[in-house]
Amino acid sequence: MAGNIRRKGGSAAPVFIQTTCWIMLCWFVLLSFTLGLTLRYSLSTLQEKIDDTLRAVVTTIATSPAVQEALTQNACDPELAAYLDELVAAMEDLDVITIADENSIRVYHINKARIGEKFVGGDEGRALAGESYFSDATGTMGFQHRFFCPVTNGQGQVIGFVMGSTTQSRMEELHRSINTTYIKLMGILVLCTLVFSGALAIYLNYILRGAKPEDLVKTYLTQSDVLNSLDEGLISLDPTGRVRLVNQTAAAALGKKEELLLGMDVDSLLRLENGESLKDVRGENLATSRTNILVNSLYVKNSSRWARQVLILKDRSELRRQAEQLGGTRHIISALRANNHEFINKLQVISGLLQMDRAEDALEYIGSISAEHAHTLAPVMQLIQNANVAALILGKLNNMRELDIRLTLLANSHLPEHSRYLTTQELVTVVGNLLENAIEAVNVQNADAERRVVLQITEDETGLLIVVSDSGEGIREDILPRIFESGFSTKADHGRGVGMGLVRSIAERNNGTIEVDSEPDAGSTFTLIFNTPRGGTV
Repeated sequence: MAGNIRRKGGSAAPVFIQTTCWIMLCWFVLLSFTLGLTLRYSLSTLQEKIDDTLRAVVTTIATSPAVQEALTQNACDPELAAYLDELVAAMEDLDVITIADENSIRVYHINKARIGEKFVGGDEGRALAGESYFSDATGTMGFQHRFFCPVTNGQGQVIGFVMGSTTQSRMEELHRSINTTYIKLMGILVLCTLVFSGALAIYLNYILRGAKPEDLVKTYLTQSDVLNSLDEGLISLDPTGRVRLVNQTAAAALGKKEELLLGMDVDSLLRLENGESLKDVRGENLATSRTNILVNSLYVKNSSRWARQVLILKDRSELRRQAEQLGGTRHIISALRANNHEFINKLQVISGLLQMDRAEDALEYIGSISAEHAHTLAPVMQLIQNANVAALILGKLNNMRELDIRLTLLANSHLPEHSRYLTTQELVTVVGNLLENAIEAVNVQNADAERRVVLQITEDETGLLIVVSDSGEGIREDILPRIFESGFSTKADHGRGVGMGLVRSIAERNNGTIEVDSEPDAGSTFTLIFNTPRGGTV
């Protein structure tokens, strides 16, 4: 989104510290949770490893024929004793091995002084009953985690048992080793988290320009409201031509929801009138494949490194309406200027006669003006009840009088104060452009040629009729089909050729018809008929 986010006050340091603390807190919680789970898993795995070791070693020893022979003879072979001693010394998870007979008398023990003594702990009963199991009990070497496995003879009778164990001190040592490892790891990760959090906070502070999260939210919502309040549609494209941002006006013009437009290629939505792509095109009021949309394409620089293409969509019908309003206003202003010019001229004549002490001539001149105005003004005011249109006609009348062109308003004309078929602005635009076109056509004629314009405006319940005839130069047959094209003109002046295009657009919009009858050097007649009542404002 375009636009700069500014800090409301203060330095960036509080924002940096706040961001760092939040990142550290989040990372610490996540890290603690993760390490807690892995520590628990490691301790559980350690216990399973010890249990598997005890089970495997004790079971193997209990099934050995040498052990069965030792229990039968109540004496342990020296080679078996040496092997068991080496086994205990070699295995980290195994501290004690005991072989006892059916009376719980030790035949073998890691501590040779305990051989021949009764087994200590009182948890061997299930083994003598033929069951293998784990047990926790206190023996001659302290508290132990034990595994028992019975030993049977060839007839399946229990003749003793084998017990393997890990002492409590060994368990605590193993746990302490794992905990120490995790504490070191925790310290390293916390240090890394601090460095990473600081770097991330600095980066975020840089790209966010010191803004707080709530500032970003407020800015985003404000910019969204501003964009969506625009009358023009706005589309921002990424370097590949895909939509990154769109406001509600543009979405409505394209007939899709905003969220569906995001990420779409602009070529699938809109193209130039000739079918070319809008990507990387710059220009104003570009005609598009959608007849109701004009586009202004420009680039907005966000930094010295890159720029973003922005498309501004305009409603062509709205621009046409504004042009019509300007056209109508131009005609009214022109009419008022003509009235003012004529009024000043008449005042100067009266002033001159009075300065020459010719009061009677001044009175006679005033009387002639009054008679002339009564002859010209009264019919217009009586037949044309719409004040704006009447003012327009009177202004054109004065203008034509200066150009020695005679304007005739037909007696069967009638226009109410509020037309049922066209708005006042549309009436001013149509009548003003038709009269202006007629004046230009007549004014190029020779001085001895007939110089007249005839106007009829008649409205009744069946429709509205507007007819403008002139005795001008007429329209050549080869250019007659083009006179209503916007921008076309037989004059070389810049900016001409707009008026008749506006007349055609008004006729099309209001279901009207236009007929043109013209002969070179004989004049032209424009006839407009409207039969469809309008809706809306005056």
